[in-house]
Amino acid sequence: MARISQDQAQERHTFLLDLFRNQPDISRNEAMEAYKDKFGASLNAKTFNELREQALREVEVEEKAEESVNEVEETPVEETKQRVVAAAPELTNGAGAPAAAKKPKAAKGPGAKNVFVDATQEQLQFLEKVLVQLQDSGANNVRIDHATDRWMVLTVDAK
Repeated sequence: MARISQDQAQERHTFLLDLFRNQPDISRNEAMEAYKDKFGASLNAKTFNELREQALREVEVEEKAEESVNEVEETPVEETKQRVVAAAPELTNGAGAPAAAKKPKAAKGPGAKNVFVDATQEQLQFLEKVLVQLQDSGANNVRIDHATDRWMVLTVDAK
């Protein structure tokens, strides 16, 4: 049995994930055949099934995120604003940062407060879309100070 490098394994897994994302109802035989044509090798069933399940979960998460965005677009801006303000304590530990997290930078002015949000990438993208809608409606006292794929620091200026 020939050993493949980690980069080659990653390339092969990415190929299968893309295949499953683009063709979610592809048959097992068709997917295995496409894999064999591309790489000239077969793949064990366990890895194949894990990659297929991962791709299906990702598609479900994307669909749920799209539904949430559609919900927000149908919700009046004031109601959305109230929901975000009400949800802010639930997203943090009450002190503005999750346990064992690095403290965010100091606030950007008198009366400004930072809110640290630790969430999945999909949730952060959703929150960013909500903030953009709030800013478009005139809420200029809230902005994203810094963000990564796993967390976001919001700065809220006192009025």
